[in-house]
Amino acid sequence: MKNLLLILLMLPIMTMAQEKQKLDDAMKQLEELKKNMTPEQRAMLDKMGVEQTMKTTKDKMQSGNAGTAMMPMADPNKIPEKISALVIPPTPTDKAKLIAYLKPIFSQTENAMKPDNVKAVQTLLDKGSETGKYAMVFWTHNELDKALYLLVNACISNPDDYVSINNLGALLTLSGYAHKSLPLLLYTQKFVPQSSTLLNNIGQAYLSLGYVDKAKPLFLSAIAKDSTKAEAYRSMALIAQKQGDKTLCGSYLEKAIANGGATTENINQLRQLAPEKDLSEYIRKRFKQFYKDHSVTKRFTVPPVPASYEEAVARDNEVEAYFRDFDATVNAAYKTQQELTNKYEGQVNDNQAKKMAQMQQVMANAGKPGFSKSMQDMKASFSNPFMAQAGIMLSSIDNPQFSKSYISRMKTETGNRLKSETELKQALKSEFDDKINALTKEKSNLKDGEGQNAANARAVEIEKEVCGLKTAKQSKWLEKMAEINNRYIHNMEDLLNQRLQEYLFWNSIQMQSMQDPTAINYAAYVSYLNNLKDLAYPLFPTHVDGGLSKPCSDYLKANNYKGKIHEWEREHCEVDFGIDIMVAGGKMNCEGWSVYADFKAGSFKYEKSIDPVTWQTTGHSISVKGGKDKEFEVGKIKASVGASVETTVKFDGNMNPVDLIVKGTAGAGMNGPVGGSAGADLGSVEISVSNGFNASGPGFTPLGSSFLK
Repeated sequence: MKNLLLILLMLPIMTMAQEKQKLDDAMKQLEELKKNMTPEQRAMLDKMGVEQTMKTTKDKMQSGNAGTAMMPMADPNKIPEKISALVIPPTPTDKAKLIAYLKPIFSQTENAMKPDNVKAVQTLLDKGSETGKYAMVFWTHNELDKALYLLVNACISNPDDYVSINNLGALLTLSGYAHKSLPLLLYTQKFVPQSSTLLNNIGQAYLSLGYVDKAKPLFLSAIAKDSTKAEAYRSMALIAQKQGDKTLCGSYLEKAIANGGATTENINQLRQLAPEKDLSEYIRKRFKQFYKDHSVTKRFTVPPVPASYEEAVARDNEVEAYFRDFDATVNAAYKTQQELTNKYEGQVNDNQAKKMAQMQQVMANAGKPGFSKSMQDMKASFSNPFMAQAGIMLSSIDNPQFSKSYISRMKTETGNRLKSETELKQALKSEFDDKINALTKEKSNLKDGEGQNAANARAVEIEKEVCGLKTAKQSKWLEKMAEINNRYIHNMEDLLNQRLQEYLFWNSIQMQSMQDPTAINYAAYVSYLNNLKDLAYPLFPTHVDGGLSKPCSDYLKANNYKGKIHEWEREHCEVDFGIDIMVAGGKMNCEGWSVYADFKAGSFKYEKSIDPVTWQTTGHSISVKGGKDKEFEVGKIKASVGASVETTVKFDGNMNPVDLIVKGTAGAGMNGPVGGSAGADLGSVEISVSNGFNASGPGFTPLGSSFLK
């Protein structure tokens, strides 16, 4: 089943690229895969029509008629080989000409949209910059037709809204209309020439049309004004790659990743150029604030190593009980771990079946308008927004090749401890062992015995001196080793704790779309306990052969304590955090992924939730706040709200109204996750774009087909 998913994921890329040989290879792979399928899997494959779709695609390639489903796509990792033949219209010179340039785009956009989508946003038109803000909310939720429609209207109704003009240019570039975006971006540059975002966007438009010489200085200027411009770094990396400078390409990719551009494309490309590069520190820096500290790490805190014989004797019960409890707990945890693993094993198959059903629904529309985009969206849905980062972190945490990995740092700590122990042994040898050896040698040369009073007396004195030296040596050894070992245990506890936090967080993200992460996270708990016990147990003097003795050879007797099992809670979800995604806030946890925006001074809040398995939209909600008796209409629901009333209309995944909630509290908080930039003034937000390279013309548009003339 898993291999079948991989084959299907390859299909949209191949068909969209019109690469006949790759499609032939994919069909051969599918044939080989079918040989090992169960009858049920073959039946599902036939029902989905995957093989027939591939054959139809091949026939269209041979006939030269790709059809709607075969719309050519730009490669976002490759700059066009030739400069585009598309004509760049003149840059407007004043507001009147700007509006004249925008009106045909507005009309063409409206005509290309579904009537219901046009109707849904009519009440948001003609509000100037506020309309531009609403547009960004729809952009965030990938409703790009509505975003484009509102942005064009915002620019027409307020031609001084340079933020909206910039954002409109960015959206047009992303949609494959860079030749149409450049007049808008160049017009805006006359008024805000110092904007790094605008410089980047102009560079992206030029680059997508193949004008490398014009784009490069714009990216460098954007970086000079804002050193965190990940999009500009990414594009400079592609330019360096095109010019054959692999070293410079890798350097720019590293800077892009360090500044938030940790995309799958950037990571994979840098790994090809510099496979030894450790990227984990860049990602850790951005996500460490969301790691959880877990209660189990507080319950099993290693007691201090005794610093003297007397302390070791006095605390013997405590230390032995601690390690017996450790043993009993770990043994019990192994059983629980197996139970959890068995319980959740079936979830992978269940969730893959769910994804297969999603594929089946999409494949049923093969050859119909919008199929290419639905295939692209489906492919993206199989990986949550942070999967690339999760893969990097989980492969780096214990990679011995990386000096900052936990395994390397723990190895360094162990080396430091052994070095300190060796130095202490050498110091004690000079201070005690040499004297003890000399006295022992002297005693062996004495001719003591019956009648040898002087020799006998000296032998007794030597025994007392040796005993005193051994006692003093042990006293100093225990004191200094307690310092060394307690420091080592403290540092290792800290590293193991951080390592556990990191594993649980990234495990949860990576496992979220496959199964409940409880089982694998519980296994990480057990591993943590074992590691903690293994490093601490040998460091206590009562556990070292000959490591502790009562002065003059009266050895401490061992005990036989039994351990108690310490239970701890199983934390189902280790990941729960909000992020700032420029124009809205975001929230991710084991229930799914939410994106939302909130205009504090306005009347609009919009939230979308996504299934954590398929990443399909499961529900929307729109909240409207208004003044006294202000009437509003959303979808099919009409209501009147008072000065202190917030009304939330909930919708299902298809935007059908399903619920209406009215809160009578002034300034009521949002329904759902909070955080990120939801309360920010979105009027100052500018969108930066990257990639979207397509010299031949539009390949992916907000409306699913080419519509601008």
